[in-house]
Amino acid sequence: MAGDRKPAHLEMQGGKGNRQRVWEALRKNPAGITLYKLARVALVDDNTVLSYLRCLIAGGYVERNGRTYNDSTYTLLRDVGAEAPKLNRDGTPNTQGRGVEAMWRSLRILREIDADELVESTKDCGEPVSLATARSYIAWLYKAEYLVLITPASHGHSARYRLTRGGDTGPRPPMIQRIGQVFDQNIGAVVYRQPDPEVDE
Repeated sequence: MAGDRKPAHLEMQGGKGNRQRVWEALRKNPAGITLYKLARVALVDDNTVLSYLRCLIAGGYVERNGRTYNDSTYTLLRDVGAEAPKLNRDGTPNTQGRGVEAMWRSLRILREIDADELVESTKDCGEPVSLATARSYIAWLYKAEYLVLITPASHGHSARYRLTRGGDTGPRPPMIQRIGQVFDQNIGAVVYRQPDPEVDE
């Protein structure tokens, strides 16, 4: 179940999540691999591997040959590249996070942007986000020092920001986590934590 998954920063190893490591292990074993071996190669527990395998099977990415899940050999049918497919339990694409991916991709290409331009760029990508979402993402990236402020907001104009020289850490977008922190998937590290509010004694 999705609700049973750990936060990304807890399941990441070497900058890669569980599903990514399972996917890479499948790609490295085109002749097929057992559940037991797949779990050991990917360094992921058996239940998590099985959960993702079921998604991949339902989506037509993987074929299962055998009577039971434990006794079966799993073979990759559809190799769609290095990135692990993001899938729901029924094998359909999981579109959650696509807007964030589009914003990050635009930031890496344009380097300098304001919230209005960021919204427009996601429309061009087919993954539109709201102005509030764009402003929130920019604000978090600014706190985490991915962005520097170029021009403050003024009447009728949004604040303008530039991606810092070291801010482009890779293709995977920094994740804004509900617990108030920014997790960078490219380096596998929490890069910013919201300070705890001061408590008056």
